[in-house]
Amino acid sequence: MKIAILGLGAVGATVAGGLRKFEKDLIFIARGETKRALMENGLYLESELLGNGTIRPGLVSDDPKEIGVVDVLILCSKSYGLQSACKKYADIVGEDTLIVPLQNGITASKSVSQWLDGKGIVSDSYIYCFSNITETGRVSNKGQLLRIGIGFADQKENETGKKLVAMLNEGGLPSTYGQDIMKALWEKYAMMCGNSCALIYFDCEAGNIQEDSNKIEFLHGIYEDILRLAKAEGVVGMDDMPQRYLKQFLNFPPQTITSLYRDMRDGKEETEFEWVVGGGYRLANELGVSVPFMQKVYEAQNGKQ
Repeated sequence: MKIAILGLGAVGATVAGGLRKFEKDLIFIARGETKRALMENGLYLESELLGNGTIRPGLVSDDPKEIGVVDVLILCSKSYGLQSACKKYADIVGEDTLIVPLQNGITASKSVSQWLDGKGIVSDSYIYCFSNITETGRVSNKGQLLRIGIGFADQKENETGKKLVAMLNEGGLPSTYGQDIMKALWEKYAMMCGNSCALIYFDCEAGNIQEDSNKIEFLHGIYEDILRLAKAEGVVGMDDMPQRYLKQFLNFPPQTITSLYRDMRDGKEETEFEWVVGGGYRLANELGVSVPFMQKVYEAQNGKQ
């Protein structure tokens, strides 16, 4: 099976680690300095679950003609570069190509389908991982929270998706196919977006929120906003999420932050704020759902710009 991974940063490298046993089937889509490093030295991943080692794919390229049509395209680029990537690599997507977007947020599959003009078969998918780039071509994956989910909102079957999940599991990366994918996707979004909203709004680490009852109440309000939004999208079975996630947050180490808040605190020129928080806020407006706490975060941040 011909599997292309677009975006060989923290997420892409971790997925590649799960497919190390099948490295000759892999195509790394990379350019510039990253492409040169991967061609010369391969991709080195350090991971508690997946082990340490170098992955040497069958091909490293940024040329759609050289790559050709693939069986699977795993999208691991940052959300703000996703549209241009889809346009550039549309020709490697065939009628039966499975496309697996692993961006944060709840709009990736719809957006990718639009940007590819309906080409291929776009899954609903997510990944949990704590990984970071240590240097070009080298990534470190931390902890035991690592898993991928792939499925479809309409519950359709896809043999390529099932085969990919089997390959990832064989490589040690816990993965599931189906199993109420939309609930799982929204659960991930509620944690990432909910926690990020509070950290961004108060511009602090988790410990500062844990010590302040008003800030805790605000965080709970964010979770409730996301729950209402999920229900409006037809997602069920999440009623206990606000209390469950609040309890988890209160047990985080005081210095805990999210990657989105870290990027914004560090003053990065491009972040996923508009994709993650803005995407949820705009969806709420489209559906007529009240999200007062998320609205405060979105408007406060845009007022700074």
